[in-house]
Parts: sequence; C-alpha cells; structure tokens
Amino acid sequence: MNQQQRNLRHAAAEAFIESLDQLQQTLQSADSQPVVPPRAAPVKRTESASSSSAQFDLGSFEQAVADIEQFIQASQAAKTPKNQQL
Repeated sequence: MNQQQRNLRHAAAEAFIESLDQLQQTLQSADSQPVVPPRAAPVKRTESASSSSAQFDLGSFEQAVADIEQFIQASQAAKTPKNQQL
C-alpha cells in the first residue's frame, strides 16, 4: 500500500471516529431530555369507516401480484447467461 492510500485511510478513519463521537453526544443529550409525544386530537371513527379502510380491490391485488411475478422473471432472466436459457 502506498503512502497516499495510507493517508486516505487514516483521514477516513479519523472522520469516522469523529462521526461516532458526534452520534454518541447526540444520543446522550437525547437520553437526558425526556421525549413527550404530542397529543393528537381524538378521531371519531364509525364502524363503516374502519371496515372500508381494511377492504381492498381484488383486481388491483391480482394485478400487483402479476407485476411482481413479471419483475422477478425478468430479473432472473437477466441474471441467467444466454447459453443456459432453455
């Protein structure tokens, strides 16, 4: 390894250690300050609103599955050398 590579690695190591020190300081200051989540206004839900959000369109779901399968097949075809495809 030449001197320039050593200098670059040393500088990178110093920058990494400095980043770790900053992260540790940030985490320590966050530990000393209690986190209080903001209170949101209560949301009224009706039975029909909560059940309708859980439903999905079967056609859209089937199309999404088909798209994913097509993507996987294309990815596998791209990884397979051309002379091994049957």
